[in-house]
Parts: sequence; structure tokens; C-alpha cells
Amino acid sequence: MLDDKEKLLKKNPLFNIRKNQKKMTAYEKARRFYFVLSIVLSLLLIGGVYFVSGASNVYRIAVEGNRYLKDEDIIELSGLSDKSKYLLLIPMNVQRKIESDPLIESAKVERLDGRLVRISVKEKKILGYAPENGLNVLILENGEKMGIGKKNMYLISCGPYIEGFDEEGMNSLIHQMSKCEAKVIEQISEIHRFPQLKYQDVEIIMRDGNYVFTSVYGIELLEHYFDIQSSYASSKNSCYYFEDISGNAYTSACPWEKTEEEVKQPDQESEEQEENA
Repeated sequence: MLDDKEKLLKKNPLFNIRKNQKKMTAYEKARRFYFVLSIVLSLLLIGGVYFVSGASNVYRIAVEGNRYLKDEDIIELSGLSDKSKYLLLIPMNVQRKIESDPLIESAKVERLDGRLVRISVKEKKILGYAPENGLNVLILENGEKMGIGKKNMYLISCGPYIEGFDEEGMNSLIHQMSKCEAKVIEQISEIHRFPQLKYQDVEIIMRDGNYVFTSVYGIELLEHYFDIQSSYASSKNSCYYFEDISGNAYTSACPWEKTEEEVKQPDQESEEQEENA
């Protein structure tokens, strides 16, 4: 009986149509699968070629905001190069690397169109450098100290050599110098204690060869140095005296050009040459 029914079904045209449809459906599925697979493999191949080629590398790295560190030093800190893969670059990771340097206060890394990378940094102000345990260290605006090696030796040109201050005096000096702009600090060659003068016991040697004598609290008056210097352009004296309380500034003979008594007594000539800073 069952054999007879199967024979009848096979002779039925509707049965054959359904059977053919099932065969076509399986064929179409296989065909679609291989089509999708070929697309995926093609994309993987193209992507592989792209990442192997230089077309996927960072094209250019731009650095901005740096006053002290060289561009190439900041790029080296970032760990980036023209062989870095642009799409694999994670800005936050690069920023952390740059901010590991004690001179960097903050950093921002951006991926721009054209495979460009922009690094923006904010540096801590350099106040100068001073000897410590036989070595020179950089003094930063927050009192932090930074070692100087062969690689960053050029940074000592960004601030004066500071010598002769005890811990309390150095702390006061750092506090007052932090009020000065970087461009003013860069014009100072050296800063020393000068105990021969009672009220102006800080000797500041400017890069233009002039001397400034003031107290620690008169350091901020250096902001007006260039204005004062131009006012006394015709003066034969190369020493300037800043008074921290009155804010007055004048030029007079240098301490080593005076007798011991003249150094101890107020300068009479200065009373005629005072100028409010």
C-alpha cells in the first residue's frame, strides 16, 4: 500500500515541482554563502594589503604649544613615528606617555583628516637650574626639580643659573620668579646671593651684560626691566637697583666700583635717578 502511494506521489506533477524547488533553494543558499564568503575574503585581503603598505601609516605629526622641549623630543615621548598605524592609534594612551615627562603639565592628542596627528602640550615654566649633590637640576615653577642629562642639556639655556641660596631663600625665590613671564626669565643669565648689600642682596646678571640688585621680593619688578633699561639707555652705569617696597628703580655705580662705606650707605646719586617701576 505504501509503495503504491509513493508511486502515485511521484507521478503527481505538484510533487516534482516542490522537489525541484527544494533543490533550487539549497543551490541558492550555497551560492549566496560562497558569494558572501568571497566578499569577506576580498575585504580581508584588501585590508591586509592596506595595513602592510605605507598608506595606513601616520603621514605627519604636528607639535604645538611647546616652548622648551624640541618637537622631536615630544614625538619621541609619544612613541609615534611615520611607521605608526593611523587607525590603531589611541589618543589617550599617547597622551599618558607624553605626560610622563616632568616638564609636561598636560597633553592632548588628536587624529585629523589626511592621516595627520596633532599633539598639543602645556609645559611647566622653567625658572632656572641649580647645583644639587654635584649635579645641575632644573627648577620648575612649582618647585619641582628635574634632572638634566646629555639629551636635554639644551634646556639650561631657558633659565638662569641660581646659586648661593639656602632652602628658605630658594623657596622664596621660586615663589617670586613664578610671577615673571617666561620671556623675562629667559633674559636672565645668573642669580646669586649678594650679602654685601643689606636690602638688595640678590644679584641678577642679565644676558645683555647688565646687573640688577634687588631683594627676593623685588624679583617680580624684572617684568619692567626693559622699560627701565630704555629709560637709562644713555647712562654709563651697567648696574640697576630695584626697591621692593617702593617699587622704585634706578641706575648707579656697581657695588664693586664703590668704597665699602658707599656700599653700606644709601646712594645719593640714586635719589636723583629714581623712577617708579
